[in-house]
Amino acid sequence: MVLHCLDGKCVAEASAVLPADSALVRFGEGWFETLRIERDRAMFLEAHRTRLHRSVQAAGYDSHQPLQLFDATAAALVAAHRERSSSDEETPTIGRLRILVTPRDSGGWSALGRCEPYAPPMEAYRSGLRVSIASLSHPQSGRIGKSASYHWSRYAQREVEARGADEALLAREGVLIEAASAALLWREGGQWYTSEGRGELPSVTLAELRQAGVNIGAGVLRETALPRLQALCLVSALRLVVAVREVDALSLPEATVEAQSLRKLLLARHDA
Repeated sequence: MVLHCLDGKCVAEASAVLPADSALVRFGEGWFETLRIERDRAMFLEAHRTRLHRSVQAAGYDSHQPLQLFDATAAALVAAHRERSSSDEETPTIGRLRILVTPRDSGGWSALGRCEPYAPPMEAYRSGLRVSIASLSHPQSGRIGKSASYHWSRYAQREVEARGADEALLAREGVLIEAASAALLWREGGQWYTSEGRGELPSVTLAELRQAGVNIGAGVLRETALPRLQALCLVSALRLVVAVREVDALSLPEATVEAQSLRKLLLARHDA
């Protein structure tokens, strides 16, 4: 069962509609956050809220009302998810929560939320992902936040899925920057690195790994360096950390055990 929320109130699916004067409808302008609900709580909710606050302010808006709507929507959907999970033993306790905020021409903001059961990708956890480098250059749009104008990511993802890959990697001038829906984390010379300062979206989950004590440096991952890697992982709010086993025709070292250890760190931090 999918739950919907409009402006902080749970509604039927037919009523979960943004007004025609919203900037999302008119210009594709809006911001969203996707969170994992684990053990009846949204993971790293405050960190996602902070990223949304920075995104809205960077666009020149006052973030007070959109954050109020974000808070109300998150609280309503998490409570509804908890109630549904407690009354239905067959319903997974893990959920996918997505909240979008957008300004309106008439003044004020609108928020649209959706919550649904989420099944972690167990096969990917066991075997790793096959990824492919998309032909589309990375747009370097991370500085504007997790924008609702997400068509570049979907375009890249559809392209690589047609090749049989699980996820798209985005590069610019031979440098891998991020995946279609995840940050990059790689190990080289015994050290973990991630891409920073190249227009990628700041990753909440990567920041939480650092808070959990993982030493992650800022690095540059060139396509030509892939054969030297000791591990490559994708990091995101829903899957948490999943290993990559192959980039196009190149097989990478086994990293599923390391990815599992990093997932456990994140879940332990959530429980703390």
